[in-house]
Amino acid sequence: MPQFFIKTSDIIHDKCRITGDDFRHLAAARRVRPGDTVQLRVETGSRLSGRVLEISDSFVEVAVIGEAGRALPSIEITLCACLLKGKSFDSVIEKAVEIGVSRIVPVVTERTIPRPPDARARIARWRRKALEAAKQSMRESVPDIETIHSFKEAIEARRDGVRMIAHPGAETSIKDFLRQHNPGASILLVGPEGGFSTGEVEEAVQAGWSSVNFGFSQLRAGTAAVVLCGILMYEWGND
Repeated sequence: MPQFFIKTSDIIHDKCRITGDDFRHLAAARRVRPGDTVQLRVETGSRLSGRVLEISDSFVEVAVIGEAGRALPSIEITLCACLLKGKSFDSVIEKAVEIGVSRIVPVVTERTIPRPPDARARIARWRRKALEAAKQSMRESVPDIETIHSFKEAIEARRDGVRMIAHPGAETSIKDFLRQHNPGASILLVGPEGGFSTGEVEEAVQAGWSSVNFGFSQLRAGTAAVVLCGILMYEWGND
């Protein structure tokens, strides 16, 4: 069963009530019954075990019966991912959250689809996807989904951490690059289906980003974003 996010202020005398979409999911989809166990996560990162006490028409009341403690933090990864056609970006959000990224920044470049007119609605949907994925994958927190950035905004917004722009034509492979640098907070910029333009790669390098190649077959943009985040988590994570 996935976990459900609550606030410590929701817990009163070791009991809390789950309402809204989470209530409907528990009651209608999961069909929980009194006595069933559910997993809860509070804003501090601690994971709690709860036992269902009551199911009403609008809430599920849960008794907190134990605490698993806070998970050890892993590497902080910011994924700057270029917008993709259709709902392909939804999949990038979901998989990146499951892998363990800390933040996702949607980016518009020369070769991406245009900035969508319904940007606010899309961001709201992506944040819902991130919440659902965090619940399912038992994340200690919900990664932040930022507003849509232009390429220039994306490369200039972050000056700290190890900054990498994924580019098939780069001389340095991601394997060699990771071996040459100490583990730390990292920012990964992955291009659209058509890749970055030569001018964009040069602009990023001049701004202090390192250009790295995958070292293997040409990947679709959505696949590359997920695979590279997985490599970073494997190589530099502490889980």
